[in-house]
Amino acid sequence: MKRTTIILGLILLTCSNKPGPKDIVFDFIDAVKSSDSLRVERDLDINRYIKSIMSEMSSEDSAKVLSDYRIKTILSLLGDGDVRRRWMRDLIVVNKEEKQDTLAEVEVSFIDQSAGHQLYTKMQLYRLPDGSWRISYFR
Repeated sequence: MKRTTIILGLILLTCSNKPGPKDIVFDFIDAVKSSDSLRVERDLDINRYIKSIMSEMSSEDSAKVLSDYRIKTILSLLGDGDVRRRWMRDLIVVNKEEKQDTLAEVEVSFIDQSAGHQLYTKMQLYRLPDGSWRISYFR
């Protein structure tokens, strides 16, 4: 009994050391703003992201689009990319996270104060077998 309690405690301790979905979203936003390609690629599952925004197409077409979009997406998040420029200009508010098993959504608002516009969205994440989270969709 004592052994089972110790093992359960170690498992819970190990799981709790991983950053949560909201932490990953904060890190991803910071990585984009600082143009940190290593953290962007660590936090974002680029293949899942691209597949989530692709329409139905043949496997040959989707392989080419996946390759092309991978480069375009990463470039848009770094340097002078359009997503990075917008995120640098906007006020970004990260709100609550909702987790269900291996999926999570984090509410994020992008506020363009000069234009008076707000984009409300939810970043979607999934949990890997090791307990860490990766972003699979953002806007």
